[in-house]
Amino acid sequence: MRRFEGGRTARGTRGIRAAVLGVVLSAAVVAAGTPAQAAVTETRPVRAEVAAEPPAQPVTQQGAEPRAARGSQYGYHFEYYVSRRTATAQVSFRKMNRIMNSVFPIPGMPKTVKKGQKICLKGGGRCNPVRVTKVGKTYFVLKSLPGHLEGAGKVITFTLKKKSGGRLYLDVRAKGPKTVWQRHPLGGGANKLFAKTMWGMYATNLSSAAQYNLI
Repeated sequence: MRRFEGGRTARGTRGIRAAVLGVVLSAAVVAAGTPAQAAVTETRPVRAEVAAEPPAQPVTQQGAEPRAARGSQYGYHFEYYVSRRTATAQVSFRKMNRIMNSVFPIPGMPKTVKKGQKICLKGGGRCNPVRVTKVGKTYFVLKSLPGHLEGAGKVITFTLKKKSGGRLYLDVRAKGPKTVWQRHPLGGGANKLFAKTMWGMYATNLSSAAQYNLI
């Protein structure tokens, strides 16, 4: 399935991604003293232009801002509004997992994720390996493997949720050990900003897909 096209131009999207990615890489170099490589490259997320529905964005009350991890532990929690849907979260997740490669914002995802899969998320001229450790009725879990830019052992859970009024949300939670450069205030902050922007693109793609009843 080809990736959706929306109101934001590819050039504009690349510009935003390049700016955010530049901050992340600069932080990594400052903290670790060695060149860092990007976790993602060219993607073409969509911004849905739909009247009466706000674009996908973090929820203000529940985890919109990253929750700082203590000590050597890495973590954050974001929740994004996706769409007003009448289908259940289970139905939306099942449909999403037939077009995962079209809505996930990082190249390398298969059309369908299955437990045990090893996936090479592509970017920066390298493979950032992850493994699918769980797939439930409304969620899936990725765990970073050795060789990943952010380090091994990061666990990220992506969940579709239905809330009041039948609204669909994307919930993203991450945890795991910090790398050396993530312990640095600049590196850690830039990394969370990058994650917040990237998963926001994921929610925006889902919002667009929902307008075509694809999720």
